Amino acid sequence: MKKTDKIKEEGDQKLVALVEKLQNQISFQQGLDQTTLDMSDDNLVASKILRAKYSFLYNEARHRHTRFSGITNAITQ
Repeated sequence: MKKTDKIKEEGDQKLVALVEKLQNQISFQQGLDQTTLDMSDDNLVASKILRAKYSFLYNEARHRHTRFSGITNAITQ
């Protein structure tokens, strides 16, 4: 395996781990949002930022043709 392939694979693994972490955070937050009667503006902004990060990193992973071993796109976009 070439050094560049190894570096790309390591980067892909980090990217996948981050995407999966964001998926879990969004899923957890959706559960909280359903039980919260009055969402503050700060919570709404934080939710939008989290979704934007997820969307950007997910699209980056697709662009890099990264293979996901776990759940893929568990969050509807």
